Parts: sequence; structure tokens; C-alpha cells
Amino acid sequence: MEQNKRRTFIAMAALGSAVFMTGVGLQAHAAADFPSKPITIVVHTGPGSSTDIFARELAMAAEPVFGQPVVVVNRPGGSGATQMATLKEAKPDGYTIGVNTASHLTAMRTNLKGVYKWQDFSWITLNQLDPYITVVAADSPYKTLKDLFEASKQEGTTLKVGGFGTVGAAHNIAFNMLADAAGADFTWVSYTGGPQAITALLGKHIDAVNTNPGPALQFAEAGRARILGILDDKRMDSLPDTPTYSEAGYDVDTTWKQIRGIYGPKDIPVEIQEKLAEGFFKAMEAPSFKKYMAVSGQIAGDKKTTEYAQFVEQMDRIGYEWLQKLGVTE
Repeated sequence: MEQNKRRTFIAMAALGSAVFMTGVGLQAHAAADFPSKPITIVVHTGPGSSTDIFARELAMAAEPVFGQPVVVVNRPGGSGATQMATLKEAKPDGYTIGVNTASHLTAMRTNLKGVYKWQDFSWITLNQLDPYITVVAADSPYKTLKDLFEASKQEGTTLKVGGFGTVGAAHNIAFNMLADAAGADFTWVSYTGGPQAITALLGKHIDAVNTNPGPALQFAEAGRARILGILDDKRMDSLPDTPTYSEAGYDVDTTWKQIRGIYGPKDIPVEIQEKLAEGFFKAMEAPSFKKYMAVSGQIAGDKKTTEYAQFVEQMDRIGYEWLQKLGVTE
């Protein structure tokens, strides 16, 4: 009897080992073959937004690298919740991935708290660092950041500032950092993207916009908008006359930037994550993508997989501190 039990145990162990090795073999084969079909990039914003444009430019440059179609689909809604749900439900095989921004991290600490956390996903590449800027209409009485904040302190004046996301979103935190340094109050007006906020600005519905260079540069070049300052360590080549916040007299932490990267469902095999990262970084060397980066004033990212996950953890910590300061989370 004991001998039969021992034989059964050995047989079951051998079967388990064989199943495990088969799984490993299938994973290795999938990684070696990757990609063998189209890759889908899910975007959490609508068409025409900075993030949508980034995704489409990257997809176009990546197709010849991967040798497969790279398709962009828009799934806006719920401060990224719709997109996150799509990714979390997707098979972790690398064929369904998404674009992430800093707003994903703040959403996970506020309206999506308890639903998602950054550890629920695979973090593949950091592709862009996009500084925040403050924009007013060209005919605005505010010529400088000092003008803007001095006016906000006058009795009976309510400074209305718009941007992507609700209070506690990454853009909102960026302007709160600036307003805190200026000792000024303001009312935040939420929009679904930078272009929508710029439209409201030009329509005189708000006084200023906190956004990124991409949505604003064309309006500044056309003489319809004025960029008052930039949250970065140095001036942009495309905006040589625009001072940094520090130059304008406001000491703001320049490590807080909009980020754009590629992430996906949890447990994508490391080998496939590495292939995606290598492919997307190679795509960023394409002349068309480099031109897009220069025209839109972007800074290239250089982190992948483990390094990117560590960077996301750091960004999450900074954002969480500000969310607590703003009283929108515990």
C-alpha cells in the first residue's frame, strides 16, 4: 500500500513538473515569436489630445519595427477608468497595451482608490516627459505670471484656471504647486483634454489654462494665446522667450511633469515586455517621431520595465503627498 502511494506521489510530481515545463516552453515560444499579430494601444483620452497624438505618432513609427500593424483605439471616460478596465481584463500577452500618464496615478489615489493601484499593471516604457505650462489668451490683461497672481489677490476677483482632469489630477497638482508658491487662490475648471481647455480659454470662459506645450504651441504661434511660464529647469528651445517658473520668481518642484509611457495588464512575461520596450525605443529614433517630439516640445524618456516601475512608484509618492495636502484623499 505504502509503495503504491509512493509511486502515485512520484507520478503526480512528474506530471506537475511536465505541466510546468510545458507552460514555460509555451511562454518562451510566445516570446520568441512576438509579435505575430497586430498590437493594440488603448488611449484613455479622446482624439486630438496630446496623449492621443503621442500614441498615434508612436504607433506609426513602431509598425515597421515590429513588422505588424499597431492600432490605436480611444477609450475615454472616468479619468482613465474605462481604459484601465480594458487593460486589466485583457490577456497579458503584450498584444493589448495602453498609454499611461501621471493622471493615472492620481486617479488611483482618488476616484479610483480601492479599484486600481499601480501594482495592478505591467510598466513597460517611459517615452515622454512633458513639462507643464500656464497659458492665457493673447488679449488677456495678464502679461506675466506676476500679473496673473496679483490680480487673483484683489478683492472680488476669482481666478478661474482650467485643464485636464478634476481636482487632484496631475495637471491640477501642477498648478496647485505654482499657486502655492505664489500664495494665491484659484478655482479649478475641469476639461476632458488640453484642446478643450484652450477652446474655453479663447471663448473667455476661464482666465488661464494649465496644460502641456503640445495643445498650446499652435495657438501661441498664431498669436491667439500667450504662454506665461513653464515648469522646468530650463527654457524650451521652441519658447525661448517664455521664462521658467523659477525665473518668474516662483520656486516650484520641477520633478513633477506629465509623463507618457506604455503599460499593460499585470504579469506580461518579462521577455515580451523587453521586446515591446526595445521596439518602442527603436521607433522613437524614426525621423518622423523625432520631428514630432521637437515640434511639440517633448523630452524623451529612457526608462523601461524595472526602472520604469521604480519611477512610477516615486511619482505615485509625490502625487499622494499633494493629494493629501489638497484634502482629496487620506
